[in-house]
Amino acid sequence: MRHTDPPARHSLSDWTVVLPYWRSHEKWAPLAMLATIVGLSFIYVRTAVWFGRWNQQFFDAMFAYRVETCLWLLPPYIAVCVLSSGCYVLQTYLTQVLSMRWRLWNTRVYLRRYLSDTAYYRMEHGTATGDNPDQRIADDLSQMTVLSLRMALDGIQAVTTLLSFSVVLWEIGGSIDLSWSGHHLRVSGYLLLGTILATLGASILMEKMGSPLIEADYRQQHFDADLRAALVDMRRNSEQIAFSRGEDAENLRLSHYLHTIAHNWRSVVTYTWRANFVGDLFNGTASIILWVLLLPKLVAHALTFGEYSRINAAFMQVRRSLQWFMNNYTDLATLRSVMQRLHEFERTVSLPPRTRITHIDTPAPGLDIRDLVLHHPDGRRLLHIPALHVDGGERWLVRGASGTGKSTLLRAIAGLWEHGHGTITLDRGNCMFLPQRTYLPHGSLRAVLSYPHAACSHDDARYEAVLHTVNLDACAARLDEEAQWDTILSPGEAQRIAMARVLLQRPGMLFMDEATSALDDENTRRIHAALLAALPHMTMTIISISHHERDRAFHPHELRLADGRALFLPPPP
Repeated sequence: MRHTDPPARHSLSDWTVVLPYWRSHEKWAPLAMLATIVGLSFIYVRTAVWFGRWNQQFFDAMFAYRVETCLWLLPPYIAVCVLSSGCYVLQTYLTQVLSMRWRLWNTRVYLRRYLSDTAYYRMEHGTATGDNPDQRIADDLSQMTVLSLRMALDGIQAVTTLLSFSVVLWEIGGSIDLSWSGHHLRVSGYLLLGTILATLGASILMEKMGSPLIEADYRQQHFDADLRAALVDMRRNSEQIAFSRGEDAENLRLSHYLHTIAHNWRSVVTYTWRANFVGDLFNGTASIILWVLLLPKLVAHALTFGEYSRINAAFMQVRRSLQWFMNNYTDLATLRSVMQRLHEFERTVSLPPRTRITHIDTPAPGLDIRDLVLHHPDGRRLLHIPALHVDGGERWLVRGASGTGKSTLLRAIAGLWEHGHGTITLDRGNCMFLPQRTYLPHGSLRAVLSYPHAACSHDDARYEAVLHTVNLDACAARLDEEAQWDTILSPGEAQRIAMARVLLQRPGMLFMDEATSALDDENTRRIHAALLAALPHMTMTIISISHHERDRAFHPHELRLADGRALFLPPPP
C-alpha cells in the first residue's frame, strides 16, 4: 500500500490502454464480434425508424376511424417487434462475451508485465513506485473493459440513431422564414438545427459544471483501495494484533482511511449532483423546446396528430443521441480516471531497473564481488565490499549488528537492490534464497513444497522423504490437502518447509537470511546435517545470515559487517 503524489491531469494518451487487444494476434475474432454487434445495432435503429413511420400511419388511421387499416397494421408491427427484441438480446449477449474475452486478455498481459523483471517487487520497495497494483489489475481492468465497450457501442448506436432520425426530422420539419430589419432568411430543417443547438449547449454546460468529477473519482478509487489493503494487512497480521491488544490502534488507523474516503466523497457528491442537475433539468424541459419549435406549424394549422407523433419520436431519438455525452457523463468520468490509473500502471511497470550494480551470469560455481558499494534509498552509504571471492562448496556466515547491511547484501546479490554500484558474478539460475519468513501460497501441501515449480515435479516417496528429513512426518499424510498453510503451520514448521524445498530442488548456491531463526537447536543441527548429507558440499555454496552462535560451527568462513565495511575472519584451524 503506497501513497503517491497527486495524480497528473487526464490526457488523451491515457486512452491508448484500450488499443493493444485490438492490435494483437487474437484481434480477428473480437473484431468480427464487434462488427456483428454494430450491425445488429444498425438493424435495431432501422426498426425504430420504421416504428416512427408506423406510428404516423396507425394514429392517422385511428383518428380517421379506419378500423380495418389499423387491424392490417398490427401483424407487421408484431413481426418487427420480434426482430427488434431478437437483435437487442443477441447484441447484449455478444457484448458480454466480448467484454469478458477482452478483460481476460488484458489481465493476462498486465500480470505478465507485473511479474516480469521483478516489477512487482520494485513497485513496493524500489524506484518504480505505484499504489495498489492489485486494485488496478483486478478492478480497474474490469471497469475499463465493461465501461469502454458499453459506452463505445452506445456511442456508435447514438451516431447511427442521430443520422437516421436526423433525416426524418429534416424531412418532416420543413423550413421556417425569419424576418429581421428588412432581411428575410429561410432556415431549412430548423427542427433539427434547434434540437442540436439546445443539446450541445446543455452538454457544454454539464462539462463545465462537472469536469472536476474526474479527479475526485480518481482519488476516491485510490482511497477505497487503501482501505481494502489495510483490511487485508490486518487480516494477515491478526495474530500479532491480537497478542498486542491492538484493536483500538487498528480502529484508529482504519478510521483515518474512512475519514479520508468521506472527505473526498463530499467532492464526488458535489460534482455529481451538479452534473446530474444540468442533465435532469434539460430532460425535464426538452418537451418545451419541441413545443416552441412547433409553434409555426401550430399557427399555420399544418400539424396532424400522426405527424406530431412521428416528429415527437424523431425529436426524442435525436435528442437522446446528442445527449450521449450528458447521459453517460458520470460513467465517462469514472472511465477517464480508470484509464489514467491504468496508463500510470503501464508506465510504472515499463520502467527499467535504475541501478549501477552489474550482474554477470557464469556457469562457474561460487560467487565473486568486485568494488560493491550499497547505498540507502536516500543516497547515504551503507556498505562497501572491495572484493569477495567465494569458491564453490564453501560455507560462509555473514554476521553484524542490525542495520549494517546483511539483508541488503543478499538483496543486491539477488538483483533486488537498486541503490549502489559494483559487479557481482554468479550463476543466478542455480541459486536459491531463503528469507526469514517463508512464503506459503494457498493450495495443496504438495504445491507448497515444490514452489515455485509444479506440484507434479516429484513423486510421493520423494516428498515423504524430505518431510521426514526436516522432522515433519505428520505432514506426509496431508500432501493433497488444500489450505492456507501460512495460518496452519508455525514459524518453525514454515522454515522447515523451506528447507524441504532446498532438499527437493538441490540448488548450486544457497543463501539464507535468518532462515533457521525459529528452529530449536536440535532441529537446526538436523537441518544442517541433512544439507551436508543430501547436497554434495564440494559443489554447493552456502551463505547464511544468522545471529545465533550455534550456526558458527556449520560455516567455516565468516564475513563480519561493521561501520560500512566488511571484515573477513579466517576459518578456525
